[in-house]
Amino acid sequence: MNKLDNIYLSVVTASRNDNHGENLDQRTNIFIKSLAENCKKYQIKSELILVEWNQIPNTKTLSDRLDLVSNEYLNSKIITVNQDHHLKLPNSDRLNFFQMIAKNVGIRRASGEFILATNIDVILNRKIYEFIAQKKLEKNTIYRCNRHCIDYNYSGNIDDSYLDKFTNFIDKKYYSFDTKTNSKHHVQSSIFRYLNIFNKDFFKKISIKNLKSIIKKIIFYFKYYNVIPVFFFQKKLFTNACGDFTLLDKNSWIKLKGYCELPIYSWHLDSLFLWEARFKKYKFYDFEDKYYIYHMNHLTSGVISVKEDLFDNLNNKKIPYLTNEDFLDLASKFSKNPDHLKTNEFWGLHNEKLN
Repeated sequence: MNKLDNIYLSVVTASRNDNHGENLDQRTNIFIKSLAENCKKYQIKSELILVEWNQIPNTKTLSDRLDLVSNEYLNSKIITVNQDHHLKLPNSDRLNFFQMIAKNVGIRRASGEFILATNIDVILNRKIYEFIAQKKLEKNTIYRCNRHCIDYNYSGNIDDSYLDKFTNFIDKKYYSFDTKTNSKHHVQSSIFRYLNIFNKDFFKKISIKNLKSIIKKIIFYFKYYNVIPVFFFQKKLFTNACGDFTLLDKNSWIKLKGYCELPIYSWHLDSLFLWEARFKKYKFYDFEDKYYIYHMNHLTSGVISVKEDLFDNLNNKKIPYLTNEDFLDLASKFSKNPDHLKTNEFWGLHNEKLN
């Protein structure tokens, strides 16, 4: 690995050494290959920090499993968080991976002027590299972009024109778009989604069940009257798929103390970071549609029924996560005290010596 000075971009991600998910090692190698080739092509001095969380003993490590490419424009390294650290956290008996805490480990140790928090099954399109290469990124500004979910064939071809052929879903600011059915799945905070739900309930055959559903929704809106107008009527935050691309200068990541380190499933924790930043008056920059990332083999984005299956699975396994109500509770507290939950000065395991 070459020593690089004046690193402009740190790319932080996290994974485990058990090849969890389908072909994850392959996807990770494609991610690294794309990053190495494009950082070199566009001459962006960068580093990749891959946090190996909850390393399983007597199993090939990520260093053994992956082709960790470095070149004159990219330093790639792995930071290991062993099983002992993981087991100290609540719910570690039910969850093998605390994604946002793992990313905080990398963010805390990054040396780039700007830090992109992303995931190991992501490819950035060339337009984003061209934009970053101009070195005109602004501080105190969170950059967000669309996500194209692709059914990739692992051919090794990572040209944009080739990858575009495999797009199934496009995750945009207000909705996820199914390219096969031309249908839209509006995000949770979209007023169109809730108007649609109300219409369905009102125009169904009148029943006690429907009335209960309507009353329940009305009570929900009144309960969160102080933050729901922020969600619906102020400028919308681009939270859809934000865990795959959140770009911000290092000093701001440090001031914000990274992601909330709740030892739960990562659902909503990425969005919570953006809302905390809003209440602290950070700026936001949403890329135009021509700037986007690819998410390899993530085929059901935005489909509500699939999310419901996810929640059923988490509930059955008694794995804690933030429900919509939990999220709004925290957003309400953040609106009054943006530092709520950010009391740990040693976030990102800053007081621990890691390999």
